[in-house]
Amino acid sequence: MIIGIDKGASAVKLAAVEKNKVLFQKTMVEDKRPAKELYYEFLMENVIAESQIERIAVTGVGAEGDTFEGVAAPVLFVPEIEATGEGGASLAHQRSAIVVSIGTGTSLVLARMGRYRHIGGSGVGSGTLRGLSQKLFGLDDVRSLFQLASKGNRLTVDLTVGDLFSGTYTLPLDLTASNLAKASLEATEADWAKAVVNTVLEVAGSHAALACNAFGVQNVVITGGVSQTKIARDVYDNFSRLYHLNYIIPEHSGYATAIGAARRAAKMSK
Repeated sequence: MIIGIDKGASAVKLAAVEKNKVLFQKTMVEDKRPAKELYYEFLMENVIAESQIERIAVTGVGAEGDTFEGVAAPVLFVPEIEATGEGGASLAHQRSAIVVSIGTGTSLVLARMGRYRHIGGSGVGSGTLRGLSQKLFGLDDVRSLFQLASKGNRLTVDLTVGDLFSGTYTLPLDLTASNLAKASLEATEADWAKAVVNTVLEVAGSHAALACNAFGVQNVVITGGVSQTKIARDVYDNFSRLYHLNYIIPEHSGYATAIGAARRAAKMSK
């Protein structure tokens, strides 16, 4: 069994992987404890004996600054781009894809035949949602923002193609013309929450579509904690139809980078 640890800027994610099967996973938001302590807590919670661990794979922000002194299993540090690409592509069962990691910010990785390359990204991600959620709605938890958004209708806040003209074959009526631009006086807090979440997801998805055109790729794999929500599934189902691309949100997408680190470590040891 290999334990993958993804140290993000705002969350730490752990995944236990054995022979390509994901056994356990856990997220700790704003947890500043050393990775070694989080590792032992993860083993204890899932009743995993330290002797069962073949190796530990660590990736993410400041990962190489962590120490694992006294830990029995060997520790491998996996570059984050490789972990993201490996995790997204393998979970989606794709050999060629743009892997989108929506973390605190968003990064895009070109995955092609087992090789991974960082091709861009933006500062718009779940960290953006956290900041806007606190300022606009007084919510400290992104999960609470998504719960509020699930009750909303973004069309009272977003300006769509249908608001401007009758649309075309390539421009459906509900396509966003300008995020947050309508701002109807009748819009509720839930409507605004839905529109804010939609904005972040659309930015990531649109960047991925441009990357697909640039690199001749048809598959987009969406990863990160926010990818596991119904709102994300709805947005990217629409994007698949709009861009004629294959937007995929695989099982365990929220833990793709931690899982990718574990799988990369398994290959590195051979």
